[in-house]
Amino acid sequence: MGTIGQIAIAVMMLFFVWKLWPVAKDQIENGPKGSSNDWLTAALLLGGVMGFVWLLIKIV
Repeated sequence: MGTIGQIAIAVMMLFFVWKLWPVAKDQIENGPKGSSNDWLTAALLLGGVMGFVWLLIKIV
């Protein structure tokens, strides 16, 4: 991919960030807040996925 293509992709990414920023800001300020139990569940799920990937890497 040439320089023009890389510049076009960078411009598109900046456009998406610019368009999505108000929605993301609203969600951060007014979105639902997770309880400690929610965060624990999310951490355990992520740890399980990481452990499974580690296991797959060790097998191969």
